[in-house]
Amino acid sequence: YSMAFATIDVTKGITGTLPTANGGTGATSFSPGKILQVLNVEDDSATTTTNGNLQDTALALNITPSSTSSKILIQIQPQLTAQSPSSGEAGLGFGISREIDNANNTTVFETKYSYDGLYASGGGNSSDDIRGYPFVAHLDSPNTTGVCRYKFRIKAYNSDTAKLNEASGRSRMYLFEVGA
Repeated sequence: YSMAFATIDVTKGITGTLPTANGGTGATSFSPGKILQVLNVEDDSATTTTNGNLQDTALALNITPSSTSSKILIQIQPQLTAQSPSSGEAGLGFGISREIDNANNTTVFETKYSYDGLYASGGGNSSDDIRGYPFVAHLDSPNTTGVCRYKFRIKAYNSDTAKLNEASGRSRMYLFEVGA
């Protein structure tokens, strides 16, 4: 007993939309705002700083835009902790940097003040701690088809201690390429 298989390429001799039966989407073009790719990373590497300037963390992800007109939507859910030993208030700030093809490190987003990310005030001279998972989002226009590396960065307020992923915390970063 033998079986014969025949394949037919339904795109031969057909113009216009690629039929969905042959792997197409049925779409002839994509409108602005369509999500072209989504990448994500989850990280549990701990970073601690008392520096008032932005410091790199291990939370980073690469994306290669398919067009120079694409935008990149960055969404981050970091596990952050701010600790102050005695000032009665604790705070931290954060930012996002972008490198293109391992060069031109640029800050694309930064909290205005070093306490805008998380802040707690207990008053007096006691120590204060605050921990949370703030939602961070930024829409970037890298104007390239090169490899874009986005990094989450933290900074401390008033010599406090700023931490990412304290006590086995986990943080997430999502990158969405949005067609223009």
